[in-house]
Amino acid sequence: MQNAAQRLSASTRGTPGGDDGDSLIAGTPKTNGGFMKNRICQHAVAMSGDMTVPHPRPLDRAKAISGMISEEALASERLGRLTDKVAAALLDANLFSIRLPPADGGLGGTGVELFEAAEEISRADGSAGWNVAISNAVNTFVQKGAAAKARKEVFANGPVACWATLLPKAISVEDECGYRVSGSFAWGSSSSLSRWVMVPARLEDRDGQQWFRAHILPKEDADIKEGSWDVMGLRGTASIDYTIADKFVPAHRTFEYPFLADPDPRKASAQWLVQMGQPGLVAFASGIGFRALAELLAAAPKTKRLLAEGTQADDNVVQFGIGELEGRLRAARSHYLDLIAKQDAAIAQGRGPDPAGALDMQQAAQTLTRAARDMTVFAFDNAGTTVVFATNPLQRCLRDIFTGLKHGIMTPAILGRIGKVRLGLDYGAVGF
Repeated sequence: MQNAAQRLSASTRGTPGGDDGDSLIAGTPKTNGGFMKNRICQHAVAMSGDMTVPHPRPLDRAKAISGMISEEALASERLGRLTDKVAAALLDANLFSIRLPPADGGLGGTGVELFEAAEEISRADGSAGWNVAISNAVNTFVQKGAAAKARKEVFANGPVACWATLLPKAISVEDECGYRVSGSFAWGSSSSLSRWVMVPARLEDRDGQQWFRAHILPKEDADIKEGSWDVMGLRGTASIDYTIADKFVPAHRTFEYPFLADPDPRKASAQWLVQMGQPGLVAFASGIGFRALAELLAAAPKTKRLLAEGTQADDNVVQFGIGELEGRLRAARSHYLDLIAKQDAAIAQGRGPDPAGALDMQQAAQTLTRAARDMTVFAFDNAGTTVVFATNPLQRCLRDIFTGLKHGIMTPAILGRIGKVRLGLDYGAVGF
């Protein structure tokens, strides 16, 4: 089994640069730079081993490192990727494989445990929480769809992260014992700390349903476009553009899947990936909402505006807003967690989510993410003048949540479709 330093070094072979004092001080972005300069290498080696974090529960593992992740958040943002220290800690805690079974190197956790851990990391840093959510979804999908030989290649060498695209943009040409794959892709979240990437190609429809072929490639097969992740928020996620040029993928590292979910939760599908990935992304928003609330609660008693009487804590608008928005956030979170627990129970019994249950989860996800957004906006609006500085955590919360909520799972159009169903109308066609 590799230690954290070896895993990170393997995940970044062929990439230039690294964490050096000059780049951190000057804030120079090295979007997908290499890892393991001596300073960071020593940290990773100190944390090395099969699993050095002495916490069995995913949430406890997340809590053990969230303080450090918060301290590193500004540096991660300026680098355009998570710092080596954060990446090593997340890998060492195995927080990218929460739902994977122990036989494939995972923690054997549930959807509730994924939510709790991703939320805790997101409170510390939205970019780190986003990468936890994305890589958990991809790792789980690869483990579900791939053959035993491929699973051993990907997961048998210690904790690992994968990145992927769900959009079927790959060109796949059959070759002897496999396929040659090419294509241009985007949104490579977690690319900086991953060792594998999954890209799908569109196949001919079967029985009126869309089908795809997933291809699992080592990171070295992807050409990363440096500087392509220049964005408003989630700057530390390294969600870069990348290309793959005529790379061979052996047949055992491919698998085919439909768009629509199968009643059997053991079978991979695009919808299944979305359903399994949803708790992590919703947890990202929830974590940011609670971080924004915490920042406001800490600052309000000490913040005096120029033309106002007393502090922010004395302002009845601030008081009412906290009372209302915190209540909405907590109620939405509780409801969503109840639905995840029901989904966990169904999966444990060998059943996939029924359509009504999946619709309820979509609705609850929208309610919680929008409550978190409203809490963040309110906290920013009522913050002191220093919120204009990029170093202020509240500004990062605002930029991160608005960026994250542009993800397809969070689109407000889903609420319109839910309304159609409640009115007795058809949900409408789904697919790519």
